[in-house]
Amino acid sequence: MNFLSIDIGGTNLKYALINEFGQIIIKGTNSTNAQAEPQFLESLYKIINLHGQDIQGIGFSLPGVIDPLAKELRASARLGFLEKNDFFNQLQNKYRMPVTIENDSNCAALAEKWQGSISDEDNAAMMVLGTGIGSSIFLNGQLIRGNHFAASEPSFMIVDKSQKGVKQSAALLSAVGMIEKIGTHLNFPNVMDGKRAFSEIMAGEEYAYRVFTDFCDQVALLMYNIQSILDLDKFAIGGGISSQPILIKQLRKSFEKWHKMTLLSERTITVPKIVSAHFYNDANLIGAVVPLLKVINNEKSI
Repeated sequence: MNFLSIDIGGTNLKYALINEFGQIIIKGTNSTNAQAEPQFLESLYKIINLHGQDIQGIGFSLPGVIDPLAKELRASARLGFLEKNDFFNQLQNKYRMPVTIENDSNCAALAEKWQGSISDEDNAAMMVLGTGIGSSIFLNGQLIRGNHFAASEPSFMIVDKSQKGVKQSAALLSAVGMIEKIGTHLNFPNVMDGKRAFSEIMAGEEYAYRVFTDFCDQVALLMYNIQSILDLDKFAIGGGISSQPILIKQLRKSFEKWHKMTLLSERTITVPKIVSAHFYNDANLIGAVVPLLKVINNEKSI
């Protein structure tokens, strides 16, 4: 069986044909702006029509608060025109095949839980470092959604009460922003050149390294706060920069700093394993297949 997986990001729409074993057959990217409704829908239908004869279902990875059972996007900063309407149920009827939707961070976590770096853990978290910070949590082997489908939203944590508005929270914490800040200061031809930014970081360039370590300290603070409440065994780190070994090394060091804040915290809080995600940038695409497999298997058992 093959499935079409569609991951809708800030400005890019990624898609892939994936089989029931989680193997990617083909994948592609469309640079369509998801906030431009006509252009977005045209691109979406084009991709589905191109692969519709070869698939048994469509799985979506979406940013925002999602009710997967009702197939309803409740709130999204990027896809406001799809909020609280019946679009995905209509899509299922139109193409006469199962359609599932899931939060993008949850998709990444489902991929890692299925075949990745937290597959052997019942109590673990996935942190996705990208345009913002996303996270998903498994407790006793179950993905925690919350009563209102908004569990595990670290961007809303208050991290600096001396600031006002959004600056009080972690909403501005961004791996993409960190790269851009380094690129701008060091006059890169392309300020978004992540490879060059990490070359400067690993070379010990003073400004780049300071911005990077500050970013890691802030991410580790979120992880420490989560750990102090849930007492997890492992954190898997996803997103494009998670393939950089220096990132995981620095996050471990930053976590230790918070852990040793007091003698009592050091004695009380257990330091979790911090590892890179197995699927890196493909995690959302692969994880979007997991709900489809559950739907297909349930249908077969009826």
